[in-house]
Amino acid sequence: MSGPLFRLRNVTLPASGGRQSPDGDSRDSRSVAKHNQGVNTPRSPSMRLNSITLEIPFGATAVVGLSGAGKTSLLNVLAGFETGFSGTLESSVLAGPTHRLPLFWVPQSGGLWPHLSAEQHLQVVRIEAAQEQKTGSGSECFWKKTDELLELFDLTHRRQAFPAELSQGERSRLGMARALATRAAVLLLDEPLSHVDPVRKPTYWNLVRQIVAEENISMVFSSHEPETVLRHAEHVICLDAGSVVFEGPVRTLYDHPPNAQIGAFLGPLNWFRADETSEFLNGHVTNSDVAVRPERMHIRIADDSAIEVLAMPFVGAYQESIVRHVTSGMTKSVLHQVPEVVIQPRQRVAFRILGTPGGIP
Repeated sequence: MSGPLFRLRNVTLPASGGRQSPDGDSRDSRSVAKHNQGVNTPRSPSMRLNSITLEIPFGATAVVGLSGAGKTSLLNVLAGFETGFSGTLESSVLAGPTHRLPLFWVPQSGGLWPHLSAEQHLQVVRIEAAQEQKTGSGSECFWKKTDELLELFDLTHRRQAFPAELSQGERSRLGMARALATRAAVLLLDEPLSHVDPVRKPTYWNLVRQIVAEENISMVFSSHEPETVLRHAEHVICLDAGSVVFEGPVRTLYDHPPNAQIGAFLGPLNWFRADETSEFLNGHVTNSDVAVRPERMHIRIADDSAIEVLAMPFVGAYQESIVRHVTSGMTKSVLHQVPEVVIQPRQRVAFRILGTPGGIP
């Protein structure tokens, strides 16, 4: 489909005012494409969203930022739950197939219905999806039955439980299962699966990725988890204090972050200031800052080097070295590959960037 999924132009949302959806309310929005509007809202000293202009493509888009950056506010604007904004919002949601729900929204709490059991949550939306499907060509297989979804998200034994009887992790899983059961063309997800045990979370995210691909579903989701964004998003939007500070492909942000803070949204990062490169990156003297991910940083013992190891904490897939340049006295923490040999404090080392280094022209 040509054109973006959402197009925002100078969207500003004040700190108060407008209609905001209660966190527990989970409504689909057939009116989301109607907000091509120009509401003149006076500026207030604090903005939840500040003059946002961007295009969100079809596919999977992640929204990242520190707490309070505006991630939930942006999702609520896209869902049509915030109307007191200035600027324009256009959507291609309703331009898609007419035989499926255009959009479904899942808040951080899951937005579950307190009077329905886990099983009933899925049955209700599946009935709606089936009715929508009858009006169009339909999918060749109306893929997952209620029992299968409950099994996939490990909720079979809790099928008769009501939301108040479920753990936070179970509510998160049910909220995601219900969203997928709708077969909506677009899912807006506010920190999905955030309460699920970290050990089990990758399994559920892999299920989500498989199902949205099979059903041609687009997702816009917020997250604080770099690994989730890297694995499951193609496009990323970074917010800071209600403003967009980066927008583009995930790989671009990973390899060429504009600064250390924004780059850290996608995981561990070495950021060398221009004045540090000559001290710690032999052969990479530049007039600009350099960004290097740990997997591209190699360390070796080098007796003739001026870099001395002070400590080497082990952090799993990579290692951290706290080092000092003996001539300048400059100290720095460097994240790098786990070395092939054991390196002890007070030994001299050298660093080398592998491959095409991110951030170096």
